[in-house]
Amino acid sequence: MQKILALIMMLAAMLAVGCGDTSVYDANGHVHLRMAQASAADGAIGKTMEAFAQDVKEKSNGRIEISVFHNGQLGSERDNIEACELGNLDIAVVNQSVLANFIPEIAAFDLPYTIQNEGHADRVFLGPIGQDFLKRLDKVQLHGLGIWESGFRNLTNSKRAVEGIGDVAGLRIRMMEDKIHQELWKSLGADPVPMSWGDAYTGLQQGALDGQENPATVIDKNNVVEVNKNMAITQHVYSTVFIIMAPKTWESLTPEDQALITSCMAEANIAERALSREMDKAAIDTLESKGMKVTRPDKKEFIADTQAVRDMFGASYKETLDRIAQAAEGL
Repeated sequence: MQKILALIMMLAAMLAVGCGDTSVYDANGHVHLRMAQASAADGAIGKTMEAFAQDVKEKSNGRIEISVFHNGQLGSERDNIEACELGNLDIAVVNQSVLANFIPEIAAFDLPYTIQNEGHADRVFLGPIGQDFLKRLDKVQLHGLGIWESGFRNLTNSKRAVEGIGDVAGLRIRMMEDKIHQELWKSLGADPVPMSWGDAYTGLQQGALDGQENPATVIDKNNVVEVNKNMAITQHVYSTVFIIMAPKTWESLTPEDQALITSCMAEANIAERALSREMDKAAIDTLESKGMKVTRPDKKEFIADTQAVRDMFGASYKETLDRIAQAAEGL
């Protein structure tokens, strides 16, 4: 019976009007896709990727299988974006900061303290603004599937506990190769050092860097506590990852399979956020138990001192920033 159903599905795929090239289906009507990210498998994103793949497999009765790759096994985030554009990779999970090289307006989300809290983040990324940015990916030969949470970024360092702005001055902080992030730390008196994450731990270990900034879960999973003993809950930027798909793959799927994947992704969008927040809180407790001194400086001081950064870049993203601000009303 299962074989007959598979053949029926394959026939439907071949006859579907406007569904595009059906070469992704094998002779039994099955599809095998690849999904990749550059981060660890045991974070909220990695776990949700595995759960999403399993959900798709179960709901398609085993017809659609997704192999998941972590830790940059298939290349860097930029490599994976370009592979999706070319149709050489089916699905990629990429940080908003990297994707901003392809859709410049996404950089608005990297401005410090643009997202106020988790409720605000949900309104922005699960609502019309998030959907709009997913549609914009069509312009660069990408299909947007969803937006997941990496979380609020916090500062760690090996020199001193950060109780206020003055404690940040002079710290050599590793950051992504991103102009906004560099200006953010300059405005706080730090010495920003753009560097790939793969090289950061060695830099911290050897003393070439004093600190770094990331969500708490990333800090915990990458053993930063071994080289940094101070963490300040600054929550200076809210980071997301976009789940993108190769248009070549998407257009080759039947409308029914497109709907199935879309439905599974909608559920994953909610589940990943819940898991991310649970893991983030647990990570802070874990880091403290491992000897990390955690401080909670007054964010008002940080918000005030980074206003110049928002002013510097704000004009370029005014429409998006206005929409983000409106989404915070009533919170």
